[in-house]
Amino acid sequence: MQLTRHSDYALRLLIHLGSSGEGRVSIASVAEEQDISATHLMKIANGLAHAGYIEAVRGRGGGIQLARDPAEINIGAVLDVTEPRCAMVDCTGCRLVRGCNLPGVLAEARRAFMDVLRRYTLADVLRGRAGQLWPPRAA
Repeated sequence: MQLTRHSDYALRLLIHLGSSGEGRVSIASVAEEQDISATHLMKIANGLAHAGYIEAVRGRGGGIQLARDPAEINIGAVLDVTEPRCAMVDCTGCRLVRGCNLPGVLAEARRAFMDVLRRYTLADVLRGRAGQLWPPRAA
């Protein structure tokens, strides 16, 4: 299974924020460091903020930061937000659809994939990274 670029960038953003000791960071700085469109990253950050994973503060001195401890951010739950309708195959127009059990098999595989991801948190992903700082240092 391949995640969408949207989910990839969302996970990168969370990892960046979780490993950063800077407190709030600008979307522009993350976008530049990760070589991601700032506009695209802004949309992703907005979705993560609405889901309660990050806090976003506008204006001077603003920026984004994790809204929760990394141990409280479940990787599977994040992907449930970023991949809400992730069908592994599109059977539209397929002439085999009447007698084919492939969609059921793939749905089972997706559930197994997500079950594994639900066993991990952002803290698990960050563990072992040099310089990991949580909570962020006071400015």
